[in-house]
Amino acid sequence: MKKKLTILLLSFFGYSVISNAQYYEDAYRFSNINYSLGSTARMQSIGGAQIALGGDISSAVSNPAGLGFFNKSVFVFTPSLDFINADTEYGILSGGGLQSFGSEENFKNNFNFANIGAVINFGKGRFTDDKFKGGSLAISISRNNSYHLNRTYQGRNDSNSILDNIFTGANDGSKSLDDLSELEFAAYDQFLINQEEDAQGYFYTSNVGGFPDQSETIKQRGSHYQVNMAWGGNYDDIFYFGGGMGVQLLNYKQERAYEEFNFIDGQDSLTAIYIDDEIEARGRGVNFNFGAIFRPVQFLTIGASYTSPSFISIDEESFVDLDAEWEAGTTVTEEVDGEPVTYDLATIDPYQSALFVNKYRLRSPSRIGLGAALFVGKNGFLSGDLEFVDYGRANLNSDDFSTSIDNDAIENTYESVMNVRVGGEYRFDNFRLRAGYAFFPDPVKNSNLQDRTNVTFGFGYRTFDYFLDFAVVSSAYQVQAVPYFIATDQPVATSDVRNTTVSVTFGLNF
Repeated sequence: MKKKLTILLLSFFGYSVISNAQYYEDAYRFSNINYSLGSTARMQSIGGAQIALGGDISSAVSNPAGLGFFNKSVFVFTPSLDFINADTEYGILSGGGLQSFGSEENFKNNFNFANIGAVINFGKGRFTDDKFKGGSLAISISRNNSYHLNRTYQGRNDSNSILDNIFTGANDGSKSLDDLSELEFAAYDQFLINQEEDAQGYFYTSNVGGFPDQSETIKQRGSHYQVNMAWGGNYDDIFYFGGGMGVQLLNYKQERAYEEFNFIDGQDSLTAIYIDDEIEARGRGVNFNFGAIFRPVQFLTIGASYTSPSFISIDEESFVDLDAEWEAGTTVTEEVDGEPVTYDLATIDPYQSALFVNKYRLRSPSRIGLGAALFVGKNGFLSGDLEFVDYGRANLNSDDFSTSIDNDAIENTYESVMNVRVGGEYRFDNFRLRAGYAFFPDPVKNSNLQDRTNVTFGFGYRTFDYFLDFAVVSSAYQVQAVPYFIATDQPVATSDVRNTTVSVTFGLNF
């Protein structure tokens, strides 16, 4: 049976590459959640620093103890619009530096909603003498992550081609046709490589050479949402506590269209190579969380929260197509059953793989959050959070294939990180001004490629019956893609990504 081939995000390098499928990349992609993405505009605008704060539906995910601050019921809806810009530079790593072929810019918008839901208050009233003041139940849907991103790169590579990678892989040992990877077999089907046999076994030759222009477009789509049910209680306006459950809903799709053309100093009859690759994953899962907030003095709250691992079942489908375009009249003759057969290469059909279907299960790492908030009378507050996540503790298992290699790679590739969020709010009359900052380190050992920074600001207006909040989150990070691996003069595309998210929260008290 042939090895499965897909195009995947290699998180341990921050790379996206054509490769035989490994699933440890999913341990980071689907575990990398950010609850501030699914928060209200109020919490987004203070950098997501909310573990020690309450009175907001976002507490259902970050720290359900915050639900104990409510003294009335509320309905909340937060639509968002993402403006995603990717500036991609393509070149080869040669002599310790990057030989650039140029850069291209992509822009994409994505409309979504950060959260929607309601908090039902079961309090005993603001003037009760009971120590236990009651609690509130929240039911909501919130966004954990968004996978939307478009990237394009192009340049003339005068050093190598994807055919060099395919040719090297096909000759790695004596491989029969059934031993070839999907991409290698596709190249054989399209007469880009040819099988030979001698006393040592099978080997492969190629009449194709030269150096091409290279181009690729990578489109990613999808989101990770969570359905929440959480409750928080209030004891004497000093100690708040709560817990909840989240149902995970994720979908992810990546399409890649890779092309090589304008070959020079090589085989004139080959005009272009087209490789289309697609992977789609859908998952469902569950997690639990609980937390507490303590108010030792009137102007200070201290919070702690724990989110259990998410247990997610994932269904994945993928395929790869390869089309070699030859000039009219290009032929090749092969012996079939002892008789010569001539093929007109310009008329052969493109190679289309079977649809690969796999099921596997992901246990994401747990999360521990600590926070503190300092209140300046009724004029506002400052808030800060630390969140601890060990991505090396993620785990995969499947009934369809062995995951031992992937789990070893998870442990050896990823490490624990400490996410930092800080922010504050200034109040005057019914108006609010807010700002914040967040930093999410790269979880790959000895790497800072995927470090992400968020700069946030916003404002709000609140009355007894309703409130309106507005937030802008500017996020910056890098990702890399390589079309293939090769020993020298490695081609690489580095994208500087900036995502500006604009959110508006509409809230109705009842």
